[in-house]
Amino acid sequence: METELPPLTEAVVQDVVYAWCARAKHEITIPNCGAVWGPEADVASVTKARLGHAFEIKVSRADWLAELRHIRGDCRCHDGRYRCAKFARAETLADAKAHALETARMAEAGSNCCGLVPPSYFWMVTAPGIVKEGELPEFAGLMEVVPYRHGTHQAHGYRVTET
Repeated sequence: METELPPLTEAVVQDVVYAWCARAKHEITIPNCGAVWGPEADVASVTKARLGHAFEIKVSRADWLAELRHIRGDCRCHDGRYRCAKFARAETLADAKAHALETARMAEAGSNCCGLVPPSYFWMVTAPGIVKEGELPEFAGLMEVVPYRHGTHQAHGYRVTET
């Protein structure tokens, strides 16, 4: 007999992401973490190789569109979540190159122009169809939460697929 899957809430999707991180053998996985990369990640994880993954969960199209407005806008520290506003506002190509070199030097020292080290991977995690073609920022990967009935490494009857 088929059982009905729970609705996709942020908490359910966090569990599904946690299952993905566990399967990938990430060393640390933390929900609602704002202490690592600045903007709070719905889930943050770190691999044995010390690569950081930040997961931003969007469970509705409206939620995604609000996030997209933020990404395309300008906030105090970042143009979007992990792109530098100073770079985006550079008036000349020379200014942009100079800032990129400064940022690279700071990254080698474990920082960036905003005092934060961005994660190695940034993921949007959504239900299928929430993010439309051409909307995903170039710095983000996309994971979609889909029903999963067989095997392991799933939670609440769902799993994530990398698209």
